[in-house]
Amino acid sequence: MANDKPTSSDERLYPVTWDEVKDAELDDALRATPAQRLAWLEAAMKLAWMAGATRDESE
Repeated sequence: MANDKPTSSDERLYPVTWDEVKDAELDDALRATPAQRLAWLEAAMKLAWMAGATRDESE
């Protein structure tokens, strides 16, 4: 093919290869605001506590 660039109708709306998915996830992480990162950390810590992966400091 002479023109390998995708046209607007040929463009993919989402990543389809493993490398494209990794790049998209990295882009999302780098674009996150500090408040979004803190919210993610709080949710991860709550999940870890509920799963029993962490313990209470008073024990």
